[in-house]
Amino acid sequence: MMPIALEDALADLEHRMVEPEKLANAVLSRLKRARRMAALGDLGGIAAQLDQAPEAGERLVAALRELPGSLAYDVEAAFQQGDYLEELKAEAARQGVILVDRDGRLSAFPLLLKLDAKAAGVRVGRKTQRAIRPSALVKSLKAAQQSSRFNAAGFLEQLWRAYQYLAPSPWKPDSGSDGPTVPLARVHALLTLHPAAASDYPRDAFASDLLRLNRSPDIATKGGWSFSLPAATGSKGSDRLTVYDESGREHIFYGIRFSAPATANGGAADGARA
Repeated sequence: MMPIALEDALADLEHRMVEPEKLANAVLSRLKRARRMAALGDLGGIAAQLDQAPEAGERLVAALRELPGSLAYDVEAAFQQGDYLEELKAEAARQGVILVDRDGRLSAFPLLLKLDAKAAGVRVGRKTQRAIRPSALVKSLKAAQQSSRFNAAGFLEQLWRAYQYLAPSPWKPDSGSDGPTVPLARVHALLTLHPAAASDYPRDAFASDLLRLNRSPDIATKGGWSFSLPAATGSKGSDRLTVYDESGREHIFYGIRFSAPATANGGAADGARA
């Protein structure tokens, strides 16, 4: 037996709720008419409306009693067995959203997704979305992608502050010389020392921000230090940070280094602001 799709299960439930909704509206309309008649003193009209109200209410109650259990969908099983994810991927393709599922990670750049069976929801970034109907969720993902904002300058300043703590001696920021390469994994570890910060800002999210930063290669710190994200052989180890862009292409980041600002005569600046 093929598992039922969530879209189909919800469409069926919507159909089942049409009649109870009509009955509820009829009961509400009858009560509103009776209240208006009470305001005018139409005693005969009030009696007619209220006499028929119990029967209308009984039909509504009978219809409502048929609804519980009519949603034939086991969300926990669908999440664990991959049925929901396959349906979500198909809907994403239909709406033109690239959903990447690799290495146990799910993303729709720059958004990171995680299925949460216990919450019957999908975590998007830091928020758990419980509105998980594939057509609705993908639509919201598409809107979020289009409206996503990124403060590249602010993010670079955070990296610069962490970099100054981590860069090995004898380099110092006031030396005016280019800095060494520092593994980005160490930068992320410093930025997320607090356990709550590590949970709210995982390495995958950090890697997404690095890709967005890398798309603005000409920005510099407030002190004029420019950045580069050099690769290294170490990128094959635990220090490797991987992210997949809108087209599903893989990007790997390893380290960051800062270059000293140049003075008007072409030399290195005497100092830099931290």
